Amino acid sequence: MFEYSRRRVCVTTQLKNTLKVASLFVLTFNILARSQPTEGYIAKVGDKIITTREFKMRYELMPHLSTNQWSTDTTKLELLYSIIAEKLLAQEASKLGFSNTDYYKQSIAQLNDIYLRDALYKREISRKVQISQGDIRKALIRASQNLYVKVISAADSETIYRYYSDILKGASFDSIEAISDPVEVDSNRSVLRITYGQMAYDNVEDTLYNLSIGRVSMPVKTETGWFIFKLIRKDFTIPPDMNDPNYNNSIVEVIRTRKSREIGIKYLREFFSDKRAVVDSLLFWHLAKSVSDILLNKQIHNNFGYHGHLYLNESDVLKLMHSFGAGELDREIVHSKARPITLHQYLYGLIVYPFLVEDGSLNTVARDLMDHLNRYIQYEFLAQEARAEGLENDPDLKQDVHIWGDSYLAKMLKNTFRDSVRVSEDELRKYFLENVEGEKVKLSLIVNSNIDTLLAIYGKIKSGEDFDSLASLYNGSLAMKLKHGELPYENPASLGVLGKSCLEMGINDVSGPIKTDSGYVLMKLLGRRFEPKGREEVNIIEILTHSVDTLENAMRLLQSGVDFRSVAAKYTERKSTGLTDGESGFSSVSSLGNIGKIASRLKVGQVYGPIVTDSGYSIIKLIGRRYDTTNVDSDFNQEKESIRRDVLEKKFNEKFYRYIAGLSDKYGVTVNYDLLKKLNVINIPMFTYKYIGFGGKITALPYIGPWYEWTNYVQRKAWLIP
Repeated sequence: MFEYSRRRVCVTTQLKNTLKVASLFVLTFNILARSQPTEGYIAKVGDKIITTREFKMRYELMPHLSTNQWSTDTTKLELLYSIIAEKLLAQEASKLGFSNTDYYKQSIAQLNDIYLRDALYKREISRKVQISQGDIRKALIRASQNLYVKVISAADSETIYRYYSDILKGASFDSIEAISDPVEVDSNRSVLRITYGQMAYDNVEDTLYNLSIGRVSMPVKTETGWFIFKLIRKDFTIPPDMNDPNYNNSIVEVIRTRKSREIGIKYLREFFSDKRAVVDSLLFWHLAKSVSDILLNKQIHNNFGYHGHLYLNESDVLKLMHSFGAGELDREIVHSKARPITLHQYLYGLIVYPFLVEDGSLNTVARDLMDHLNRYIQYEFLAQEARAEGLENDPDLKQDVHIWGDSYLAKMLKNTFRDSVRVSEDELRKYFLENVEGEKVKLSLIVNSNIDTLLAIYGKIKSGEDFDSLASLYNGSLAMKLKHGELPYENPASLGVLGKSCLEMGINDVSGPIKTDSGYVLMKLLGRRFEPKGREEVNIIEILTHSVDTLENAMRLLQSGVDFRSVAAKYTERKSTGLTDGESGFSSVSSLGNIGKIASRLKVGQVYGPIVTDSGYSIIKLIGRRYDTTNVDSDFNQEKESIRRDVLEKKFNEKFYRYIAGLSDKYGVTVNYDLLKKLNVINIPMFTYKYIGFGGKITALPYIGPWYEWTNYVQRKAWLIP
């Protein structure tokens, strides 16, 4: 695909053979098929509408944290409030000029091109696929057969045809294996089982299914080399009924994939026949060297985070941008009359299309970066074609890009709050006392079954009579009379309605009458103190991965009943727990960050996830909880930094949520609660990605955090659900 010269690197996009075209071609799965638009809208937020299509997609295709993950009504409501928060922030961010920033415009331009390319694929490829009953009948017949074959392989045509000639002259298949490369001999001695759809190419599958038992095929060329097949035997299974609407959909998908590939290869060959672009070699090598420097530093620190590969994250790419001068960023790294690409644009492309390498050496980086740039050039040509064809006006495309745009704006505005939050030493100490030590209260009670009697007693107390004396006279039980109604220090949570009532009381305050199971109660708060309850520690098993594919496989196994620990042992990427099958051991809740907070709310044995973290995607199972009461006095200093993070987050959230609540008053919110309640959704937490036509994939929709708590700060609550 590339021609190198001393002065420049020339990239020709004229694809010379079918295999290279096919390497660009990827089938798009219609993951949104079950999320078709319906009439009406869930909410109106200022000048923005939250459609049922958007809500349903975001509920079913992306994870969302909830206070009650198993209640559909609760999770729907909390997700809706989070989306409303996003829309409010997006409108305010746009008003403040965030939509005019380079980061926003470049990011959305990249996403817009992705959706344009996908729209072109749907029009030129997907909609032209026609599957006949004959196609299905042929596929079902093949699906009913398992073929068992032996294979001889060779890297070149001369060798494979020499083998084939020897076979025609009477040499046995096994004798050819004996003179082949020893590696090939070892790999070919075992009989391979072939099922329908296993072969990537129609010509290979046609060759296999047309063989008779004992017969040998002619040499067949594939992307990986040359092959000769010998059919050893076949067996049969009962095929699905082609008239059954619930027959195996994978059969149809195989047909669709192959027909799409056939149409796509033809389309791409014609499309790229006259496309040409030239890469600026000096600028390219400057970029490659800068990328290599970053990745070599990661390699030194053993920072292989993505499938065991080095990769550039968004922070790395933004640093790269700052390392180049404005003049260099505006230079064209790709020269083309139809679609020139500046270095600035391509660097944003490195955020959208992750760059992964096995090592950070300059030669490896330059080679793989050139492949990456080549794909990016092709993607840009396709997006430009879609734009020229007017596909930018597709309503679903517009809505999907707007969803991403709102997400970017909301998060950009949210990030501006971080630097404005500070925390003092006194706040740290207070938080420690409230969260690591437990509050206990001492109450004095007057309990009586007659509310009129109790109201008369309350009147005497108001007139100045002594509470303790009245408690000795009027308590219903002798034991309470003898103790002057006093109780020992108790945790407010253990006192039920009395505990809740005393939280806002001052020392010596009297409250009541309060109705309880024992009668009516007047209570006086005698004292309040903090006693060590110990630091909460949790033990979890975690499945951590950077890969959405791995996440999907792990969730599928868990849903099928496979033991959590077994799945964690197979998939988790967290090195510190790799030798313990993903088990963390007991750790303080605060030291585990957001995962610790979630684990703190779980019951032992409960599974939760996926959780989006800085390290990837995490699924956790709580397997133990305890409270460490040793060294409570020294815990404050030991936990100070993690406490600081917790307090900062708490203050940030309070400021952030109050801000959103103010925006709801400014822009106005209307919610269609009836439609929300009637809307059917699939309540299975999942993380979904969307395959893009002609290559690549992205998350199906932007992830949104649990931003629903802003409703607690709303002043005008008329629109909130009762």
